[in-house]
Amino acid sequence: MTRIDELRILVPVDVSGTEQPLLDVIDHLGAVEVVLLGYFPVPDQAEPALLRDQYGPEATDRLDAVAAEHGGPAEVLVFTHDREATIDRIADEYDCDAVLTAGRSTVVDRVLVPLRGDVNLDRILAVVADLLLAGNETATLFHSVAEDADPTQGELLLMGAVDRLVEYGVDRDRVDWRLSEGGDPQTDIVELGAEYDLVVLGETDPSLRERIIGDVLSAIVDALDVPSLIVRDNE
Repeated sequence: MTRIDELRILVPVDVSGTEQPLLDVIDHLGAVEVVLLGYFPVPDQAEPALLRDQYGPEATDRLDAVAAEHGGPAEVLVFTHDREATIDRIADEYDCDAVLTAGRSTVVDRVLVPLRGDVNLDRILAVVADLLLAGNETATLFHSVAEDADPTQGELLLMGAVDRLVEYGVDRDRVDWRLSEGGDPQTDIVELGAEYDLVVLGETDPSLRERIIGDVLSAIVDALDVPSLIVRDNE
C-alpha cells in the first residue's frame, strides 16, 4: 500500500459573478496542497479571448480575493465553453488527486466515505488516510447493499477498508463503518451525508468528465449541502 506523497486538491470556483463560494472547508483539511481553478463560463456563440479582454481583470480580482481568504493557494484562471472539460484538463495538468466542491461546512470533524466496491478503492482510502493523518477528523465508511443482495460482501468490504486505513497509520478509534440494506444508494448517501461535514466520493468511469459530472455522481453532489471531495482514479 502506497501513501500519496502530497495530497493535491483542485477547487473549481465560478468567477463570473460576485457571490463568494462556501469554501471554509479548505481551511480545515490540514496540510494539503490546493489549486484554485477560477473558471468563467463562455456562451457557445462567444469567443473566450474576447470575454477575457472584457472581464479578465474583474475575474482575476475575484479569484485573488478567494485565494487571499484561504491561504494563497496556486491560482489558474480559464475562460471556457466547457466547465467539465476544463476541470478534466487542469486536474491532469496539475496532477490533482481530488476535486473539491463548495458546501456549507465551517468545520471538518466528521467525514463520510461511501464505498461502492473495489473500484478506485485504493485511491479513495489513500486520500482518506492522508486527510485523517493531517487533521483530527473521524471517518465513517459506508456501503449500501442493493435489495436481495448478500450483505456479507458489504461487511467484508467495509471491515477490510478499516483495516487498510489502520495499516496507513490511522488510529482505529477514528474510523467506523455503516451498512445499509435494501435502500437506494444515492438516497442513502444524500440523507446520511447531512450528518457529516464532508463527503468523500470516488470516480468510477473511464473519463474524468463522466466520473465527476456523470449523472449519478452529479446528482449526489448537487443534493448535498456539505462539501464533497471527488477522488480521481489516476490508475
